Amino acid sequence: MADVTASMIKELRERTQAGMLDCKKALTECDGDMEKASEFLRKKGLAAANKRAGREAKEGLVFVKVSDDKKKASIAELNCETDFVAKNEDFQALGEKMTGEIFDRSLTKGSDIPAEMEETIKGAIATTGENMGIGAFDTYEMPNGAISTYIHSNGKIGVMVALSSEASDTDTICELGRELAMQAAAAFPQYVNSAEVSESIKDKEREIYKEQMQNSGKPENIIDKIVEGKLSKFYSNVCLIDQVFIKDSSKKVSDLIKEYGTKLGSPVSVDKFIRVQIGG
Repeated sequence: MADVTASMIKELRERTQAGMLDCKKALTECDGDMEKASEFLRKKGLAAANKRAGREAKEGLVFVKVSDDKKKASIAELNCETDFVAKNEDFQALGEKMTGEIFDRSLTKGSDIPAEMEETIKGAIATTGENMGIGAFDTYEMPNGAISTYIHSNGKIGVMVALSSEASDTDTICELGRELAMQAAAAFPQYVNSAEVSESIKDKEREIYKEQMQNSGKPENIIDKIVEGKLSKFYSNVCLIDQVFIKDSSKKVSDLIKEYGTKLGSPVSVDKFIRVQIGG
């Protein structure tokens, strides 16, 4: 049997645009014969997989995986071209597998997707004839507290919320976490609280509000108060804990968190939330 070298694999990849592992397997199966290996890949439908990579993958589903102790969780979106494929059981199984890999490898936002995972996706591309890819993803660990997740019924929106607390009642912490995850799914916050909003964004908002009041004829000190009031309104739209609770408009999310802190006998705080939306 001929030795399969890196240069042979590289040449076959350039010829066929197939994945590295698929090229290696084809050359091994075909005893190093480049022509036969190319034909082997064509018959398997793998030679064209990379050619589909340029097509837009705007559909897909969001997946989550959470550890049994609720201390670690991963969230990921797997994209495809059509909702028809997204509803396919094989696609859903692939999404769960990829999310499991992200969880096991503790891959976080900005991490490179390992070659083995890319090869698995390319195999699915060859089977379905649609471009696919992993979109947004993240993994988070919470030593004190718990992580809750929520996937909207259509599978297009997913949220992961990490709560800090010294309380031992994980179930109750997760109950609050799910409420907050549903809130984030529906109300689309961008920050946990106003402390996360950069000073440059705050200054820009103030500048806009001042320009709006420029011809109001009001004194400068009154304008400043109005501007700060508008800034608070801005926080109530974009900051999770400042939003009105979607299930009870008589309270804010911060009020709900305090209520659960009283129930648990220990303060609870939102450490982080991650919202992933297909096409978002």
